[in-house]
Amino acid sequence: MPATPIGRLGAPALALALISPFFLNSNYVFHLLAMSGIYMVLAMSLNLLIGYSGLFSLGHAAFYGVGAYVSAILTLNFNMPFPVAFILSGLLTALFGMAAGFPALRLKTIFLAIATLGLNEIVRLFMTNLDDLTGGPAGLPGIPTPDLWLTQLTRPSDFYLASMLLAAICYLTLSNLLARRPGRALIAIRDDEVAARAIGVNVTAYKVAVFGLSAFFAGLAGSFFAHYLTYISPDSFGLSESFAIIAMVALGGIGNLKGSLLGAFLLCIIPELFRFLSDFRELIYGIVIVIIIRVMPDGIVAWRQTAANWRANRGRASSGGGGEPFGGGE
Repeated sequence: MPATPIGRLGAPALALALISPFFLNSNYVFHLLAMSGIYMVLAMSLNLLIGYSGLFSLGHAAFYGVGAYVSAILTLNFNMPFPVAFILSGLLTALFGMAAGFPALRLKTIFLAIATLGLNEIVRLFMTNLDDLTGGPAGLPGIPTPDLWLTQLTRPSDFYLASMLLAAICYLTLSNLLARRPGRALIAIRDDEVAARAIGVNVTAYKVAVFGLSAFFAGLAGSFFAHYLTYISPDSFGLSESFAIIAMVALGGIGNLKGSLLGAFLLCIIPELFRFLSDFRELIYGIVIVIIIRVMPDGIVAWRQTAANWRANRGRASSGGGGEPFGGGE
């Protein structure tokens, strides 16, 4: 299969990412890049649910927040080393995700979306009201920066490289998983659950497991976020955060991990160019989702195919072939 433009740019982009700390000298730029790495992990983990499993979730920020608070509490209250708290936050969030995945066994489409939306709000309310454990609305300050035994992450460039390493591990893990039998089983469930059961796929086990795996990586992203900013509050994990992650997935391409990387990067960088519109952040994300789904349903990574389809539809319409307007159909 010939390489796509996105694929051909992969190696140069990776090389640029690795050498950029040697010629960039802006803590602000490094902060944006570090946050884009965190959102890349969140977007890929959500895409695993939406794009590859057909489980539409509107509450991914709940898993993100659980991971952040678990890691912060373990280090602040139990003096646990960061590497241990980091792994435990992912595992405990995975268990929480698997428990939340059980309703997915009976709920589908819009009903599952509404359930996960409610889950996000329930988790945020727990964070807000458990003052003794979570600090309540004031949040948890003074979270220690990551100490990796051999070194401690202190400079913004360190966090940037660490976040990109976490994103790379997430990408390699998920892409290898999706290329194997579990990935084919998830896609079969997404396309036709009844047919998947008929060929022997354990739909129940796969749905619960994929919720757990998605929550695991979201929990790791939350842990890294907490120790990077050294402060968290319930406001960081509300519905607007879930909508932002969905917008990243939609922008890059549903069912495309590379698209998730690109969508997360763009929606971390571009809003900084329009900071004067920060009060309309949720509105902008909503407009992005609607436009992308309408105009480029496969995301910006598939722009060549979208353009080809548009030209083909115009050709059929101009020749009187009765082709349906662009964007019609499934």
